Formats: sequence, C-alpha cells, structure tokens
Amino acid sequence: MKLNNIVIKNARYCLIAAAALLASCSNELEGKVYGTPILENFYKNSDDAEQGINAAYNPMREMYGKENFWAGMSCDLTFGDVGTDDFIKGGISVVDNVPLYQKESYNIPTSNLAVSRIWQINYKGILYCNLILSKVPDIEFIDTTRKKEILAEAQFMRAYYYFDLVNSFGGVPIIDRPLEQGEFNVPRSTEHESYTFIENDLKAAIANLPSRFEKPQSYTGHADKGAALGLMMRVSIYQNKMDQVKIYGDQLFALGYSLFSNYSSIFQTEGEWNSGSIFEINYTTNTSLLGTSIPQFISPVSKKGYACMQAKPDLINEFETNDPRLTATFYQTPVTYGTGWFIRKYAWAPFSNYPTPSVGGNNNSANNIRVIRLADAYLMYAEAVYSTNPSEAIKYVNLVRARARGSNSAILPNIASTLTGTALLNAIYHERRVELAGEGFRYHDLIRTNRAETLLSPLGFIKGKHELMPLPYSEITLSNGVLKQNNY
Repeated sequence: MKLNNIVIKNARYCLIAAAALLASCSNELEGKVYGTPILENFYKNSDDAEQGINAAYNPMREMYGKENFWAGMSCDLTFGDVGTDDFIKGGISVVDNVPLYQKESYNIPTSNLAVSRIWQINYKGILYCNLILSKVPDIEFIDTTRKKEILAEAQFMRAYYYFDLVNSFGGVPIIDRPLEQGEFNVPRSTEHESYTFIENDLKAAIANLPSRFEKPQSYTGHADKGAALGLMMRVSIYQNKMDQVKIYGDQLFALGYSLFSNYSSIFQTEGEWNSGSIFEINYTTNTSLLGTSIPQFISPVSKKGYACMQAKPDLINEFETNDPRLTATFYQTPVTYGTGWFIRKYAWAPFSNYPTPSVGGNNNSANNIRVIRLADAYLMYAEAVYSTNPSEAIKYVNLVRARARGSNSAILPNIASTLTGTALLNAIYHERRVELAGEGFRYHDLIRTNRAETLLSPLGFIKGKHELMPLPYSEITLSNGVLKQNNY
C-alpha cells in the first residue's frame, strides 16, 4: 500500500484552505455574511495542524496531478524541457498543444496557460504554508517534537514553491504570512532577496527536520532533513554557490543514502522511495483521483497518450555505446509526427510495470514523481568541487557510472583519474545529461551554466529574455501595475 505524503484526507480542510485562498485574492466580497468564518474555528489542536500540513503538500501534487490539466503541462518534466536540445513538444502535429508549442518556438505570450499555472499553484502552496507557520505556533501539542516537525515541513515546502517561482520568473513577491484586506498588492523582490528567503526557510527546515531513516516507515513521504539538504544543494548550485553545495552535500551524504543498485528499477514500482531516493511526490490510482497526469501526457497516442516530449536524436546519441540507461530511459515506437522516442521513466505498461489506470480516466496514474535523487546530488557535488578537488569530483562521477553499468565491466569505464579543468567539467555535464534525461533538468542546467545561448539560439532562444518566463498578464492586470513585467 502506498504511503500518502500529500493527500488531503479531510474535506473540511479543503474548504477552509479554499476559503482562505479566496480571501487572499479578492478585493471585496459583497452581500451579507452568514455564520462564523470556518478558518476561525480551525487550527485549534494538533489534529487540525496535521490536516493543515497535508493540505500544504497538495499544490505540490497538483502540479503533476490529474485535476489540473495545464498544471501538468506546466511542470519541468514537460514545459520546462520542451524546446531544448533534448526534447521536441511532440503531439500529433507541429502546432497542437499551443502553450507547449509557444515554449518550443520561444514565442511565449503573457497569456500562456502553462505559465499562469506555475504562478497560481505555487502561490496557493505558499498560502497554505503561511497558514501553518502563522497558526500552528499557538497550538498546544502533547508531542512538541511533532509540532517542530510540522513547522519545519511547512518551511521546506514554502522554499520549494518559491524556488519554482524564482526559476520561472526571477524575483517574485515575497509573502511570508496570510495577508489582510488591503495588503494584496506586494511588489516583486529581487532575485537575490528571493533566494535569500528560500535559503533561510531551508536552513530552518534542515535544523528541525528528522531524517526519515530515524523514523518509522509511516513517516516516509514527509519532507525530511535529506529532502531539505538536497533542495538546498540545488538552490545553491543554481546560484553558482559552489562552496555551499559542498557544505550541504557533505551533510546529506552522512545521512546514510546509497545508490539503488539497479538503474532500470529506479522508476519502476519497486524503486519508489529506494535507498537513493531523497524526495518523491506520491501518487496513487484510486477513485479519489489522486493520480498523476504525466504518464498520459508523455505516452504515444497508440497507448492512449498525448505523445508529448519526444526525445531528439542529439540526446539519444549522447548515450555511450551499450549504456543501459538508454533503454531504461527511452523506448521507441512508430509515430505520425515526431521522433518516436518516448520517456520510459514515467511510462505505463508494457513499457514499465506501472499499470494503465483502471479508474478515474487515463490521467490518474500511480507513478511517483522522483524530485531529488542521490545521483543528482553526487553530480551537483562533483560540479561544485571539480576545480578545487578534481579527484573527489571524479570519484562521484564514477560512482554514478559504476551503478549504471552494473556487473558489465565491458561498458561505461570509469572516467580517467587524470581529468581536470574543462575536460572534467564536460564529463560531469555529459553524465548529468544521460543520468537525469527526462527528469526536467536540462533547460535549467543550460541556463545556470551559461550554455543556453550557444546550444539553444538556433532554436529561437534569445539571451537576456528566455532565461525567464513572462509574468502572467492576468497578474499584472490585477496588481494595477505594481508587478513589473520581465523582458516580454
């Protein structure tokens, strides 16, 4: 039975959270008010706090979930990597799925539906986290340790949501509490200020979260110390803070993670929350419709999918001869449009052992989304130390390669112990591209390493513009000009 970290188990809290969101986004509600505001009757005890923290996970799930079609099309697995040297939009023709086509062709209007979902869903998550962080401190807990954990989980998630916003838009409005009437128009903070806020939340989360290895199995699925450390590594490397990547990597590696022995099983059912899985978002196929839409989006039409995100030959050719990760990551099937190379990592049967959904439609799949993996952390660490400690960087790259080749010593030899400088850095870049293919990192990796202009300009990328998305036109309008647009 799957452990649910992000399922709202009480419909009562859904109504409270929705009411709070409505209050924070509306200028005025006309007419008489009957009854007592339900938010004032909530956050009275530890059970309320548990329901509240469950709700705070929900927007994280919604980004890849069934109920919001354009949310699934806005996540990094789809919208993020389309238009790179790794993936084409796919679909049934060049112009279907307009928001992805706009991203692929680098002609992104401020009305793009996927862009609007990135903004809306992350700020919904931030609201739910702010409710926890403002209300729970006043609740008396018998288990004071659990109270501390709940607050730390909310800080992790708030950092997670803000990080997605900063990656998409640059500096964004920083809202650290539920807003009152008249406070809604918050101007954008700078990118530096936004990152500082994210880091402060993660530092608090790291200090107060336990490791899941110290907790019973029932805790699996909650954000824990490993998740906070892994996210801090990612936040740091996106800012080119390499010393900080090393500091938090050392702490993460001391927690007891190890690479799962079989690469091809990482994205199968048996690979969920494996020894090298640092954070996942749980999904399940059931009548409550708590599945993910991603497998349907990236499956071929012949398998009831939308055929999005087909790999380009350049990515397929990046894999070394007989690298097992190629067939573990992709499969090929005939198509009328595109390359026919589809992502296996989030596939249905027969291309994985996740079954096609039997309830709730075809976009109600049980595949967990793997958010942070140990191999990713190893490669971030290698990139951080390659210039100061090349032998250490080589060690971590070779750990990733050794796991990939398994018992077949005839393939994927270790990279040379003499590699240094640009040659070593390029080896790390290569390893990231093949190890993490189809996991939504390519676009951000090219931007943060200043390779986007060289590799993506032939596709329409313009330096100084396309590193960020446009703020949604609707948000600019609602702010009466307080929010300033990016270079669009």
